[in-house]
Parts: sequence; structure tokens; C-alpha cells
Amino acid sequence: MHRGIIIPHKSLRHSIFHWNGLLAGTAVAACLDIFLFAKGESLLAFHSRVTEFFLLVAEVPWEAGRTATILPGVDVGLLRTGFLQYEPDSIYPWFSFAITCAIALVGYYRWPALVRPLLFLVPFSLGTSILYSQLVSVNGPYTAEYFGALWYHGETYLWLLLPWILAIGIFPLCVPWTLKFGSLALLLAYSFLWSCIRLATALATFYYLGSLWMPLFYFLFGFFADFLYIIALYSVTADRAAVWMRSRSEVWE
Repeated sequence: MHRGIIIPHKSLRHSIFHWNGLLAGTAVAACLDIFLFAKGESLLAFHSRVTEFFLLVAEVPWEAGRTATILPGVDVGLLRTGFLQYEPDSIYPWFSFAITCAIALVGYYRWPALVRPLLFLVPFSLGTSILYSQLVSVNGPYTAEYFGALWYHGETYLWLLLPWILAIGIFPLCVPWTLKFGSLALLLAYSFLWSCIRLATALATFYYLGSLWMPLFYFLFGFFADFLYIIALYSVTADRAAVWMRSRSEVWE
């Protein structure tokens, strides 16, 4: 301990492991996954309605697109939006590439070392998109519907996984059930709302800025953003668990 504060992950290594908590967490996670399979179509339809609201706020016109199968027996209607055409202003992709290269070079010397790889990821992804547009298709590899299908597949598989993270990491600890279920409910609700916001932002980016930015967006606002909020919420929950167990002498070493 340092200044009376427990470092959560070190503290949790020395806490008592409760098998009944693990079994309860496993049962809860399994029930949630079964619920997602049973009600997934309604859940994804609601996800689309929320995304439509954010598109309305962003003043992005949309229409109903094709239907995609996300899980066995779970279909969702995709949203179709327009996208910026680069033919009238063909200098835009190259100008964006040059600006991001300049920012990456300046940031390499001024930004923390941890951020530098992300800086060079931007011009790299833009360069890849430009190369694709020159050699394969000027419209890029994505349509709004194709991107939406990728998004729903990734998010649905993540929702199936999320309950198991807390089932293994938090439920075996001797902490109040309100903390266990509260953190699980917060994680799932935040994941759903954050997914709607990011999908709407992606489609708005597609509409206003074109397909040039979509590979970068899918990584930063897709995989990377999911990773960050899962780590953040788990760390907050682990911290609360460590504080509660310390107050009740649950941590022995």
C-alpha cells in the first residue's frame, strides 16, 4: 500500500477466491448470452433506432438498406447513407495525407512516446486508402451498409464476451452483489449507447468526409475504443472492490 491507497490489481491477487461467486457469475453470463440470442433481433433494431436519432442530429440523410444476418436467427436492417465523392476535388485525399504526415512528424518530437505509434497510424491508413482508390476503386472498399454489417458483427460478439469478463474477474470476489450487478449493468448499458454513438459518427464521417477515413475510424473508434472503455470500467470496478475488501480485511497479504 502507498499512502493508504491499495493498487487494485496487486491487491486483488491476494484476495480470497470464492467458487460460489464464480459459479454465479458463470450462470449470469450464460443467461445474458442466451437472452442476446433470443432477443438479439429486437435489441439490434433498437440499436438502429438510436443510431438513426444521432444521424438526425448530425443532419445525415439515410434510408433503409439491406438486411444482414448477425447471429443464427438474428437479423438487422442496415442503414444506407451517401458519401462524399472525391472526383470533383481530387486534391482533397492528397491534401489530407500531407497534413496528417506533417502532424505526425511534429508530434513525434513533442508528444509522449506512447502516442507516437498512433500518430503514424493516421497517415499510414490514409495512404493505404489512397492507394486502394488509385488501383482498385475510387469509392474505396466500404459502403455504408458494408461498414454497418462489419460493425454489428463486431459489437454483437463483444456483447457476448463482456459478461464473462466480469464473471471471471469480479464475481469470484467477496464484494456486495450490488457492486457486481451494478458494474455489469453499467458495462452493458455503456457498451450499447457508446456503440450507437460511434456507428452514427462513422456514418456521418462517411457522408461528410468520404471513405478515405473509414479504415482509420474502424480501428480507433472500433477495436481501440472498445479496448479502452473495457479496461477503464474494469479498473474502476476493481478499484471499488479493493477498497471494499480492505475495509473489511478481505485482503490478507
